[in-house]
Amino acid sequence: MEVDKKSKRKIDEFFKRNKENLKNPIIKSFLSDSKNYKLLLNYLLNTTDNNKKAVDNAFQLHYINVKKIKYISNLIYYFSVDFDKKKRRDVNRNLLVLDKRLPNDTTSTYKDLIEDKSRNIVNVFGASLFDHIEDKKLVKALNYLTQKQLKIVEMIYLKNLSLKEIAKLLQSTPQNISNQHRKALKKLYKNYNGVEQ
Repeated sequence: MEVDKKSKRKIDEFFKRNKENLKNPIIKSFLSDSKNYKLLLNYLLNTTDNNKKAVDNAFQLHYINVKKIKYISNLIYYFSVDFDKKKRRDVNRNLLVLDKRLPNDTTSTYKDLIEDKSRNIVNVFGASLFDHIEDKKLVKALNYLTQKQLKIVEMIYLKNLSLKEIAKLLQSTPQNISNQHRKALKKLYKNYNGVEQ
């Protein structure tokens, strides 16, 4: 839209006169749309009732849309806050009490339903490696191991557990279990070859 000097002055005057009002976020967002801005310029250049109504109608639609968006965003925000509060309240009210009796069962509790991984380690073949070894040299070499190293060796070779499972049972890391296992094997090798029969 080409504007002559007189019209440009008129537009500049309007913006100067309404400088404070134009800082309003709703008016700023209204004028940021190029269609609305052109409607306003059209009204400023041709001050007619039809142009004024066009600007008013466009602003009313814009205002209603802003209100709707604000309402929906508040609705979403407060709904999510209420949802979180209800969830937390329900969790706090309905705590799972593990030593509570099971419904329709007078002897079992919820705790009985939880699988205990440590109970699954059954000494099917005997209590320790010493029960399985006949070589006296190896028995003597095993005696040089620390309790932890012996336990790790038994869990690996007798109970067939992985490093992760052993780490979990001994409350350690798989890397530490691997290091202990390696040290135990070195110690066994050294003492086995150094012990006389």
